[in-house]
Amino acid sequence: MYRAPVGANVKWRFSPIYKLGKGCANAKDALLGKGDSWRKDTESRFYKLYNSTLYAFEKEGAFSEGSVDKIMECLKENVDRIAELWNDRRSSYLLIFSPISEDGHFMYPLDVKAYLSYFRSRLKEQGAGGGCSSQNGSVGEKLCALCRSQTSETVNLDKIFAFATFDKENFLPGIKASDKSKGKMFPICQDCYKALSGGKACIDEKYSDSKSIYGVNIYVVPELIMGNANMGHAVQFNEDFLSKGLSNEGHLSNRIMKMDDSVVLHFVFWEKNQAQERLLLMVEDVPPSRLKHIEETWGISANATGRSDLSNDGSANSRLYRIIGLMWSKVMELAGKSDNERNYAKDWMLGIEGKILSGECINVDEVKTFFVSRLQGLCADHEWVQNKSKYFARDVYCIIDFLYRLNGED
Repeated sequence: MYRAPVGANVKWRFSPIYKLGKGCANAKDALLGKGDSWRKDTESRFYKLYNSTLYAFEKEGAFSEGSVDKIMECLKENVDRIAELWNDRRSSYLLIFSPISEDGHFMYPLDVKAYLSYFRSRLKEQGAGGGCSSQNGSVGEKLCALCRSQTSETVNLDKIFAFATFDKENFLPGIKASDKSKGKMFPICQDCYKALSGGKACIDEKYSDSKSIYGVNIYVVPELIMGNANMGHAVQFNEDFLSKGLSNEGHLSNRIMKMDDSVVLHFVFWEKNQAQERLLLMVEDVPPSRLKHIEETWGISANATGRSDLSNDGSANSRLYRIIGLMWSKVMELAGKSDNERNYAKDWMLGIEGKILSGECINVDEVKTFFVSRLQGLCADHEWVQNKSKYFARDVYCIIDFLYRLNGED
């Protein structure tokens, strides 16, 4: 049960979850602040935790009076242990505040009624309602766009996926932003919102690749096509990826290539554009066998063009990771400096990579024309010609050979 805060300066959060961030060398000082005076040091983690997250729960009645001070005292008493755990700079850490059940188990915020009530009240405050009334429903009832149930409280899909924002005039459905127009978009009930939010959080945590392409995020979402009843018969690599995803690597790793075709992958490419998440490309139903074929073809081209180092460097990175990275870097090197030119080149390159993933035939002549038509500008740079031109030509030759082979052409 987590939602990103509505703004950087708000003094409340939807859930009792605080992001500590990556491990810190001087963890104790970062927690307590200068002179162990966290209440006065606005940069200390304890100060931010108190003011940005915890105190709002007491103020709104989710915590009893005085609870936050007791929590902070307990944290201060255990600061050495927290600092000891918060030490890995390669990992990001969370502090989750939730009670222990009667049988001694930790209760996640979603299982605590007070937290759930607080979460829903905060959503309601944000004006997340505004669904569309059902034809036969009573006044104030709305119809969920997913399960079709009638409810008085709905949330718009933009509260989960920021692929659209309502702060611009003339946004679909073509009128000024208002609760009435928002309700006509995609209202969902609280139960569906809960399911979708949980799924989105799982994808962000496990199946998000932020390293293969600079500035672009890739969701690599698996689907078990054999059905849940046959899960026990899927190979270990399938189970491993379904349970762990990309969480340990953050990029396309060799583990994906070891799965069989009882799993298919869905790729979603998107980028962050201020408050909006811009959807760039979706490629569905990609079997691992196709990815293996792409890698094998790349290996042949890399060896044939003198780039055997790109075929197998002994790392955990997949060849697919290096294919995407090399093609992207070469295209963007020729993309020009203006935003329009770079956006065009980015969208065009994503189209090519989408065809590679979906197994479609690629117009190699168009790719060659793109490279040749833009080389003139680089060739005017004497330093580039002296130091980089031969490597650039070799890389482009490798890419063109690879695309020809993917098309089944010699």
